Amino acid sequence: GTEGCFLLYDASTNAEIAQFNKAKCATQMAPDSTFKIALSLMAFDAEIIDQKTIFKWDKTPKGMEIWNSNHTPKTWMQFSVVWVSQEITQKIGLNKIKNYLKDFDYGNQDFSGDKERNNGLTEAWLESSLKISPEEQIQFLRKIINHNLPVKNSAIENTIENMYLQDLDNSTKLYGKTGAGFTANRTLQNGWFEGFIISKSGH
Repeated sequence: GTEGCFLLYDASTNAEIAQFNKAKCATQMAPDSTFKIALSLMAFDAEIIDQKTIFKWDKTPKGMEIWNSNHTPKTWMQFSVVWVSQEITQKIGLNKIKNYLKDFDYGNQDFSGDKERNNGLTEAWLESSLKISPEEQIQFLRKIINHNLPVKNSAIENTIENMYLQDLDNSTKLYGKTGAGFTANRTLQNGWFEGFIISKSGH
């Protein structure tokens, strides 16, 4: 069967509003494509990318049709383009990524990858060594919203902008990121949606 969990927090007070399945919410698992949020912060902060960056497709099939084209930071986030993430991680480098993970207090901070495969830079977040719990994800998002991370403000602002999903009622906006992890035979391992709502007043 499928087991899920749900958390709802007030980012300004850190008050828990709702929770379902406390044990699952405390369990660390692979972040999969939700790691793009952290990676986006790193890339903008290190000035590896800006909002005008074009990631150029090398014309080889990438697994999903939507990935087989050039991408921007916005479409990389929107369509979860793995090859762009892998390009960015290799440009940032392992040591710098480890430092960012420590500064972000991001899950278990393990970017080593699969044992004896030397694939940390390209696969650590994809059902591999890097793990984070839903509770830890909530606290990470709270730091983003409150600009409480040791990165440039522009890195936070650009990342939030690229997480925009839609306008809601009462002049609020929904921001978020999905993630999905699969086993070797393409069985769904876990799925994520994490995000936040910002009102017109900025809260």
